[in-house]
Amino acid sequence: MSRTFLLVPLLSAVSMLTSPAAAQGAPEIRIVTISSFRVPQGEDRQKVLDYMKKWMVEPAKLNPNVLSYRIIQHFYGSNAGDVAIVAEYATWAAITADCQPCDKWLQDNMPTEGTPERKAVDDLAALFFKYYGSHADQIYNADMSLAKR
Repeated sequence: MSRTFLLVPLLSAVSMLTSPAAAQGAPEIRIVTISSFRVPQGEDRQKVLDYMKKWMVEPAKLNPNVLSYRIIQHFYGSNAGDVAIVAEYATWAAITADCQPCDKWLQDNMPTEGTPERKAVDDLAALFFKYYGSHADQIYNADMSLAKR
């Protein structure tokens, strides 16, 4: 049996699972994004996590397009500096969809430009982007028939 003969059905199956126009009865698919980067243990790590908790997690909790959202840290082994943001969406379009509650939350919570409070937020954002600037993004599709619910 040739490799091409085996490859065609496999590619067709993958295409059906990842296609937005998948046939009726196809499994429910979710989109999972993972952005990973490194932040060394210590004072910077805690500041970056504090920034993420306030300015990323809070809006994500309000976002109806985000089905789940986690910030995970490497727990054991040689990659102790690893941090990842894991988000789950119902569709590809949900990743960049508008979020009015998020916009309102940011408007209501962002300190006024030129104040010491705003400078503190801007300084934390700069520290976050110092590390996030070298992040790696991965986007997966998750066949929910293979998930524990």
